[in-house]
Parts: sequence; C-alpha cells; structure tokens
Amino acid sequence: MKRAFTFLSGIALMGLAASTTFAASICPVMTGGNAGGGGGVNPTYIADSGGTNGGCNLLITFNADGSITTSAPNAALSYDNGGDDNMVGILNNTSSPISAVTLSGTSVPFGFDGDGACDPTWTFGGGNPCGTTTSGYGHEGVTFSGISAGGDAGTVDFAGGIADGGSDWFSLEGPVDLSLTIVPVTTTPEPSTLFVMLLGVGLVGIAYRRFVILKKWL
Repeated sequence: MKRAFTFLSGIALMGLAASTTFAASICPVMTGGNAGGGGGVNPTYIADSGGTNGGCNLLITFNADGSITTSAPNAALSYDNGGDDNMVGILNNTSSPISAVTLSGTSVPFGFDGDGACDPTWTFGGGNPCGTTTSGYGHEGVTFSGISAGGDAGTVDFAGGIADGGSDWFSLEGPVDLSLTIVPVTTTPEPSTLFVMLLGVGLVGIAYRRFVILKKWL
C-alpha cells in the first residue's frame, strides 16, 4: 500500500550530532529475526542491503542549497515479510542541526504495531544498533511525539540534533512511497536569547561611551 508523507524538519540553532552509521549504511542492516509475526526479514531486503546505505528503505537528504532529495537505496519496500515496516535514514548536509522531523500521511506511518526495528528479536550486521532501547521504532536518542489518534501524523525527535554532515535513522510502518512533499522549517532564537543578545550589545555600547569620556579627561 502506497504512503504519501509530508515532512517538516525542525532545524535547531544549536545541538550535537546524533549520528548513527553502520558500515556503509546510515540505517542498520537487518539480517534476521521475526518480530510481531511479520514472517521474518524480507529476502529482497537482505539481497539488496550490501550497497551504500543499503539498510535504508528510504533515505531523505537535506542539501546545502535548501533542496531535499529522496531515494530508495534498498529495493525492498519493507524490511520484513509482512510488508508493513521500513527503515528511514536522514542525512543532513545543511549548515544547521536538525532537531526533529514531522511526518503526516494519507495512511498510518505511526500506526505502530510492535515490530519496530528495535524489537530485540531482530538481528543486525555489526551488532546492536539500538543502544539501551529494547523495543520500539527508534534507537536510543530517537523518540516520537505528537502522534495523532489515527497514527497518520507524528514527530520524530533526535536528542541533541543531527549536526551538519551527520545522519540518523528510525523505523516506521510502511511501505514508504517516494512521492513526498517535504517542507523544511527553520527555528528562530527564543525571546530570552534575543534579550541576552540585545543586553550584551547595550553593555558594550555603555562601556565604549565610558571609555571615550575617560579618555577626554586623561
């Protein structure tokens, strides 16, 4: 079943990289297991996982010029035989960290049914990609918020943000369609930050004025 998603990427002004890279793939490469009765790993997924970023069913690249590119490095529409789960990779080539990605679709990308990539029954090439997370669709540092009642919209949050040149990944219900509308959203400094900046400028001005007055008396 095709999914048409809308992506809103929240770009933070400050943050650290939350990059997770496995071998030659931004997304980890699933090699075995059978979570949620999905019939195991899709043979097409395994066969096509050897290339660059072959662990990703969908790769979203945020480019330096503001454009966004989508691709399907792995030919399989899903990583499991149930045909309803996929690995999504994010590559940030902008000049600002990406703190979150909001998705909405005509179906239920957030209709989680318990067989996400971090279910402990799945195995991966290179070891455990999920850290301390032992269930769900995102590894340690990736969380989901604002999920709609129908599961057709939600936000993927990256702890610390994805730095310029960094990458991260998560899993969703799928398969994912490449017909995407993607709109990046840039945040602005909070009022408190602007106040501190203006206060700093004011203090510099006062100090300079006092310096000028003092110089005249010397």
